[in-house]
Amino acid sequence: MRHFAIKKTIDVPKAVTATLNTIRGGKNVTIKGPKGELQRTFERLRVHLSLNKNKFTIQSYFGAKAEASMVGTIAGHLSNMIKGVTEGFTYKVQIISSHFPATVEIQGNAILVKNLYGRRDPIKIPYETDVKIDVKGDIITFTGIDIEKVSQIAARLAEATRLRGRRSKDPTVFQDGLYVVYP
Repeated sequence: MRHFAIKKTIDVPKAVTATLNTIRGGKNVTIKGPKGELQRTFERLRVHLSLNKNKFTIQSYFGAKAEASMVGTIAGHLSNMIKGVTEGFTYKVQIISSHFPATVEIQGNAILVKNLYGRRDPIKIPYETDVKIDVKGDIITFTGIDIEKVSQIAARLAEATRLRGRRSKDPTVFQDGLYVVYP
């Protein structure tokens, strides 16, 4: 089914400056705010993206379902970038250990999870240096301006501590692990 016209607008706050440059095959968006600067390249666009008077406009005329979803996706990315440079993003991961006391340490560019399920070797998860990590007790807090980096390291930490295969245990009895508790 073809859609006649799909249009979304994203307002840019006064504290934020946004630039839109055309590059080969796409658009490059740079957004600067009080917390920092984010840059993203949208390649192979099948929709029209423009910036006029602190307002992004994403529109598609006579587009199919793919173009309609692309309008919403680009609008979501732009609003997340604006929110990131003004407010920032915070994810929290909680350590739950009832059988073996697990601990988390930061060592260089990696997060070490020690003694989870009684393992002797630590689980090592690399992370981006743009993300600030704070460990207090059994809560690990990730903060940053890029939602993709912050959420990816939280998800990677929770996924790396999940048991699978022949090592898996009954999840109703062994609820040990690291879980994302606040997105």
